[in-house]
Amino acid sequence: MTLGDVPGPAKEQVVLQAPAFIKGWLITTTLWVGLLATIIAISHVVTAFRSGTDAWTGWGVVPLALFYGYGTALLAGAPLAWVLAFLLRPVRRQWIHVGAFFAAPTLVFWGLGGLLGLGWHPGLLGLWATVGAAAAVGRWAIRGNVSTSSAWAAREQYPEIPAR
Repeated sequence: MTLGDVPGPAKEQVVLQAPAFIKGWLITTTLWVGLLATIIAISHVVTAFRSGTDAWTGWGVVPLALFYGYGTALLAGAPLAWVLAFLLRPVRRQWIHVGAFFAAPTLVFWGLGGLLGLGWHPGLLGLWATVGAAAAVGRWAIRGNVSTSSAWAAREQYPEIPAR
């Protein structure tokens, strides 16, 4: 028996339907991009207030942050989440999924940031931990939407069994 195993039928796996995956991705991305846009807006207002300039001149940065944030989440975050969910199918303990969804995106985006020239400084892990924290919250939010492969097999054999 390994760390995530629960006694039960052999080879029982965690199954996540597409609507739950999309829900988790939307929660994760909206949380992260919303916080990113809020931080950009607040920092712009504070900078404008300190320098005495007009605070309305740089608000075009917020839509850019939203556009590139959702784009990055779609191109890098969604495939990472799919691979991670696939690898975690044999693990039935949901808290391990949440922890993995914190650690993996944090490290992957830190690596991507380093490759793209943002730097490899360990202090940047705090910045990228925001991605991991949002992913963990998104995975936690869909914990009730998962079922096991035995439940799916029973539903295929007996279609009158209602879905959860």
